[in-house]
Amino acid sequence: MSIDRYNADDSAEHRFLAQAVRLAADNAATGQLPFGALVVRDGEVVATGVNTALRDHDPTAHAEVAAVRNACRELGVLHLTGAVMLSSCEPCAICHAVAASAGITRIVYAAPKELVPDLGYPAPSDNGPLLTAMQQALRGLAPEQVIHLPVDAADEPFTRYLSTMEAHS
Repeated sequence: MSIDRYNADDSAEHRFLAQAVRLAADNAATGQLPFGALVVRDGEVVATGVNTALRDHDPTAHAEVAAVRNACRELGVLHLTGAVMLSSCEPCAICHAVAASAGITRIVYAAPKELVPDLGYPAPSDNGPLLTAMQQALRGLAPEQVIHLPVDAADEPFTRYLSTMEAHS
């Protein structure tokens, strides 16, 4: 299995990814960053999460982190062994580490990071190389854990976010 593409005929994963993309697009429409995620176990959505970093002034308020927190709360557990995370976008190092810490078996994402445009929010540019190196290191340690599964409209959350920001300018 390649870390770049996952060639399964699993229509359930496509549906779950489409749901994560819809969550991200809906979040973008509210002026929040365009990211959404689901935690799925045994074919059922356990919890969802969206990025609330702008609203909460919290650089760790990523969709995947919220989905893990919500799933653990929902199930009353600290570990999500056997669960899969489905994300609207390729996970950063924070999200990958949180998923691994919670026992998430696999992360499947819709939009590769190269598809993410400049979203216009202040991010520390001096940390970019470090964050990229951390992401690459995590991928190297578990190359089978993070999988790209293309879905239609994976870029819609970014388009919606940018148009929402333009409308409020």
